[in-house]
Amino acid sequence: MQQAHGSHSFYNDWTALYDAANDAPTSYTGLGFGSVLLGLPTYLSNQYNRGYFYFEQKELGLYFHDSFRVSPKLTLELGVRWDKWTVYKEKYNRLVNADIYDLADKFEVITPHDTRMEDIPGIPPSVLESWSARGLSWKTANEAGFPSGLIPADNNNFGPRLGAAYRLSDKWVVRGGYGEYFWTMPLSQILQSSRNNPPLNLRFENTVADKNGTIGWYALTHVPAPDDMTGGVDVPTEGIVAIGATARSMMPWDYKNWRDNRAQEWSFTIERELMKETAVRFSYIGNHGRDLEQRFAANSLESQWNYQARTGLAAPTSSTTQDQRRINKDWNFDTINHTGYSWAQSFQTEVERRYTNGLGFQWFYTFARVLTTSDAGGFTSGGGSINSTGGGAFQVPENIQILDAPNLSYNERLKLGYYNSTNVPAHRMRWNGIYTLPFGRGKKFGADVSRGWDAVIGGWEVAFIGDWRSGNWLSVASGRYLFGDPTLSADERLLMTYGGRTQRLWFRGDMNPLLASDVDQGQLQQLVPVDRSQRVLKPVGTNFDNRIPQPLADGSVRNTTVTDNVNWNARNFYSGPGAWVQDISVFKNFTITERVELRFTADFFNAFNHGNDQDPNTTTGLQDLFAQTNEPRIIQFSLRLSW
Repeated sequence: MQQAHGSHSFYNDWTALYDAANDAPTSYTGLGFGSVLLGLPTYLSNQYNRGYFYFEQKELGLYFHDSFRVSPKLTLELGVRWDKWTVYKEKYNRLVNADIYDLADKFEVITPHDTRMEDIPGIPPSVLESWSARGLSWKTANEAGFPSGLIPADNNNFGPRLGAAYRLSDKWVVRGGYGEYFWTMPLSQILQSSRNNPPLNLRFENTVADKNGTIGWYALTHVPAPDDMTGGVDVPTEGIVAIGATARSMMPWDYKNWRDNRAQEWSFTIERELMKETAVRFSYIGNHGRDLEQRFAANSLESQWNYQARTGLAAPTSSTTQDQRRINKDWNFDTINHTGYSWAQSFQTEVERRYTNGLGFQWFYTFARVLTTSDAGGFTSGGGSINSTGGGAFQVPENIQILDAPNLSYNERLKLGYYNSTNVPAHRMRWNGIYTLPFGRGKKFGADVSRGWDAVIGGWEVAFIGDWRSGNWLSVASGRYLFGDPTLSADERLLMTYGGRTQRLWFRGDMNPLLASDVDQGQLQQLVPVDRSQRVLKPVGTNFDNRIPQPLADGSVRNTTVTDNVNWNARNFYSGPGAWVQDISVFKNFTITERVELRFTADFFNAFNHGNDQDPNTTTGLQDLFAQTNEPRIIQFSLRLSW
């Protein structure tokens, strides 16, 4: 739990020989494991952190719902639901927030209600003293005019429920519905986002091997004392811990834009019976998410280009000076609000046969288009960078992070991160079924065989389940810049040997075509020229290092990086390779006695041993065909005895 019981290192300092001439350990001497056996650590630390949490929240739901049989052919479902989640509370008020709307000259955190920081139990005095010495101050929410619980309560979660079903005939049914749904911030996310916020996090250290910096190479040049050994050595937690002057990390919650997440969903379905026990369903499903959890930038580093264009001075870039490019040099925020949104459109077809005459199956096809500003896949918070190319969750940038600092509104900047979800392919088919083989007594083949032969050939069943999808939506590398459309159709993708491996050019990337063999160089160079400046995807700058000359006020010219600005590339705009898999099982039950049964099963996972291609390299555009993303065929046999 955040190293509350210590994080210690044993290196070769105590067991190595000392080279006095070079004032260093003698090469190839000393062993860290030897130091472990001797009980002589090199470095010890304990991190004060709220390792245990007592979060509390109440959930209340009130609803009315009823079904109305309007006529023999028409049924209506009507209802409304109100959902209420109280603001998360930590039992001992060990939570803090910061005011992102008044931060220019404040290095300050806010505690819940009237709880003074000094009154929160379990915080060592040295922790608060160390942060106070760094310049951090604190107020209570009531003193600061903040919501008492640090974020406001949401009492407006009213969701209607509407549904209708109409029977057109004995074989046709039409259905439709609409609903609104709400959910609160998951506990895991509030835990992850709050437990490292100052001043509730501080590391105490003891660099044993150099006596806390007072004696260089102490472990190499001295006989260990009792207080250097495990059992005698400790980590002092009294006194002031020096906290560096660089900006401190924190994740504040935007109390002015905080609500529970909301989704609206509507659907329209037509169903028809095709034959006995077999039906087909056609559906349209729409979904709109709003007030979704959204990462956004606040108090960011102004890009070097924008800083120099504004001031005419060379931008400070070292770790000790770069924070001068922030509005407040003390804070390094990673901020959350609830302004995210999404739209989804889905067309679905399903054919289902209920198990009859030895056969039952389902087949599904879905076409979906899902665009979002915030969803990273359901289990992660997504990229924390303005140029993240992962599973979405683009961090909304500030104007000072966009080249030439345009005056864009928050909503315009939010829309920069509105694109296809990387987790939902455009097309997907799934199928499953079970079939009883027509062999054995009473079946089509072998209906009159003896009981002995029936035990051998009768009762065998085959089950199958499969999945096919088109490729997921992908982006190109954030360290390259697009000057055209790099996508290729299937018949334009060339096979070649590159780096000693068979590869396919999935899109026109940034690669040296002269290093490729077993390919028509004329065709390849039409797609990816040897002249790097003519490629569709490339770094910018005359040296292709993403640096552009920029004149300063004193007449000098500085080659300035542009990578700390929002990359202008489209995101999640091309489709990767599709994938499919087919699993098959063959099984049979053998009746030994009335109460004893033996089941034999043979499972074939990836039954056809089909390899699914991996995504292309986001820089070169090459797809390595020497690797696959799924497992090879796996065959599993099992016997199960039941009595």
